[in-house]
Amino acid sequence: MPTSVLTPKTLSELIKIVAKNGKGAVMVSGIDAADRPATGKVTVDVNHIGALNEIVAQKDRVTIGTGVNFGRLCREVTGENGLIRQAASLIGNPLVRNRITLFEALDPKSPYFDITTPLSLLDAKIRLQSPTAKRTISIRDFLVQVTKGLKKGEIPVAVEFSRMPPTHRAAFFRVARMSGKGTVSAATRVRMQKNIAMDPEVVVSSLSVIPIRSKAAEKELAGKVLSELTIKSAAAKAVEEIASFAEKKSPYENTLVEIVVSRTLRDILQV
Repeated sequence: MPTSVLTPKTLSELIKIVAKNGKGAVMVSGIDAADRPATGKVTVDVNHIGALNEIVAQKDRVTIGTGVNFGRLCREVTGENGLIRQAASLIGNPLVRNRITLFEALDPKSPYFDITTPLSLLDAKIRLQSPTAKRTISIRDFLVQVTKGLKKGEIPVAVEFSRMPPTHRAAFFRVARMSGKGTVSAATRVRMQKNIAMDPEVVVSSLSVIPIRSKAAEKELAGKVLSELTIKSAAAKAVEEIASFAEKKSPYENTLVEIVVSRTLRDILQV
């Protein structure tokens, strides 16, 4: 049976496809002859839409089209002090990296949704477009709206964020459950003043919550020497705070949160 593949050449064509197929449209970068879409799905190759495949690094801002695949995120994105590149390399393994688009990763049901953790740390904005309108919203508003469902035919067309100051160090890490679905991830940035952690920001995404800032962990770090002791203390605070949002207590999830927060802080310490 032939593979059902659509190859729109313009953004307008793509929006019409999404309006017609909804979540049944699966966006990919390039087509593999062995691909077979799941029942009720249609594969859409966005590789030919120039507007979705741009990476623009300006003086104060970086803009990434949602048609960009994870391979390009690893190789070409600048201005975020390596954060997006590190995240893309950890989230998308080499076998799928050049096929998985940012568009697909912004779907809450995608196994690559952890890309929203570093985007939240960067206070990114999401450009949305529908058959009748355009709008730009914060990543936090997007996370709330996309979990409920965007407007019919509306799609994310670009992500933009301010360049991170060179004085800031940033890191990302994620872990997957040993069984079942779900991941836990953290993204952290700190302005280091000698060995002192200044202006820390810690974002955590767990099995039960979308990416949120851990104010308790940040408070535990701010103005202190970044050491193994403060790392353990900050990770413990993050665990407590994230657990307070969960409907059920999960010691296993708490352990994963502690691991990812600690790992990002250790990476920053070792730079």
